[in-house]
Amino acid sequence: MNNLIKSLFNIDNDEIDKIYTVNDDNGLVVHIRLKRKNCFICPVCGRKLVGNGYKNKPINHKALVDRNTSLIYEANRYRCKGCNYTEFEKNPFAIKGFNNSILVVNQVMIDLHDYRLNYTMIAQKNNISVTQVVKYLDSYVVIPHIALPVNLGIDEIHSDMAKRKNASYLCTLTDNDNFKLIDILTSRSKYELSLFFEKCPKEERESVKYVTIDMWEPYKNVVLKWLPNATIAVDPFHVIEHLSNGFTKVRIKIMNSKVYGSHSYYLLKHWHKLLESDKYNLNNEPKYNHVFKCKLNYTDLLKMLLELDEELTLAYELKESYRNFNSYSTYETASKDLDELIVTFKKANIKEYEEFINIMITWKQEIVNSFIISDVTGDRLSNAKSESMNRKIKLHISISNGLANFLRFRKRMLYCFNDNVFVVLTEKLTSMKRDLKQKLKEERNKKL
Repeated sequence: MNNLIKSLFNIDNDEIDKIYTVNDDNGLVVHIRLKRKNCFICPVCGRKLVGNGYKNKPINHKALVDRNTSLIYEANRYRCKGCNYTEFEKNPFAIKGFNNSILVVNQVMIDLHDYRLNYTMIAQKNNISVTQVVKYLDSYVVIPHIALPVNLGIDEIHSDMAKRKNASYLCTLTDNDNFKLIDILTSRSKYELSLFFEKCPKEERESVKYVTIDMWEPYKNVVLKWLPNATIAVDPFHVIEHLSNGFTKVRIKIMNSKVYGSHSYYLLKHWHKLLESDKYNLNNEPKYNHVFKCKLNYTDLLKMLLELDEELTLAYELKESYRNFNSYSTYETASKDLDELIVTFKKANIKEYEEFINIMITWKQEIVNSFIISDVTGDRLSNAKSESMNRKIKLHISISNGLANFLRFRKRMLYCFNDNVFVVLTEKLTSMKRDLKQKLKEERNKKL
């Protein structure tokens, strides 16, 4: 019984003078009074304090999952007979001045660490208001200085919180080796990034060994200026994405040149995934096809696709040659292999691949650098960790039904995705609520 009492109320059973419960439709109400202690001394005149009744203090206490729980804490009051000074015993259930128990506050902080919960969900779960939840976040979460990592990923997230006029992306900085969020900036602009790195100590900036980016030119310019010892690598996924977009344009051009409703049009319209993805088992069991009125497997359909047009076949072979390069080349051979690919793509003279050829030429060294293996993870340099982090942040933004306070959003995300961010419980509550004038100014800028 003592263990249960201690778990539910954080006090020992022998400290309790009286306890009883009332269970009704509104939930469970626990009335509790502690035994009086006779060791209190008046801080004014030094005399011994004596008992002087008690006062009921209602406290929200989330002790049970299936129902609302509250305490009626009958706090013992003490009085000095000499100077009439009075004081209450120390409250073991809640922080001074709070009507939520320490257990509730602690659970709120645990819930705030889960990016899958928005403020309304947390408030309902703990039977408190949304205002209290955000005040606990504002007041108790402490963000220390977070050092730049050895392997830094820079990426962006589309959001209405981006502060610059006509800008629509936040910038995220991620530790690619340890899967930690380093910071979120209000813009991916060269100015914002430069401002961030300028505040970082020189020793930290010089310790960054690798930086992975997508092909956004300001990222490269900022890294070259502020991170002098960093090797820049382009995320392989983004390169493949540009290649796939070029191939899709070829496929759509050829499809539109075919007669609508023909077998050729049908193949290019409904079976193009066989040309674009390698996740299909080409040796699958043949199935009846209602268009060709015979049984076909994926190998048959792919062969029929590649026989439709010479340019489509050439574009497909070029795409696959780059994908093979991306999968099997090494840092030692990548530069030579990429030079050969550039020559091959140029000879093919496919208009839809001109943009991709320029990417291979312009970003050649950064593509080659992506084949470097991380000393920590044993993986190639990429923005895979950053992309994974961004997906979780996007999910949080989505379930939050709109976020306007960027500073609070940044603090919450750092609390969720960086173990160096910690909690300090105090008796003082603060708020990161935006200044009204600043809020009106931001709304005015959005309308321009």
